[in-house]
Amino acid sequence: MKIYIIKNHNENVLGKAFEWLDGTTASLIFNTPHRDIALNQLIELNAKDINLRAQIVECEADKKGRPIMLLESTAATNSAPSDPANAIQSDAA
Repeated sequence: MKIYIIKNHNENVLGKAFEWLDGTTASLIFNTPHRDIALNQLIELNAKDINLRAQIVECEADKKGRPIMLLESTAATNSAPSDPANAIQSDAA
């Protein structure tokens, strides 16, 4: 099932209480199965903050209707080393 969420330029997502969240708790994220509802919400956000750079993101939902692709990409980003030159090598002696 496809759902739509709103993500800003800082990679934060819009919560159900209309605050920006880091996206680690899927049950708190604003989502809708209808793109037009997400678009209307984005327009309302832009009316309050004209400098907001946000976008609608389509992602898959789990059985409970929560976004799952978002959590997978967040986990992959957090597990990757930021600088490969500083990564610990196992064969160093």
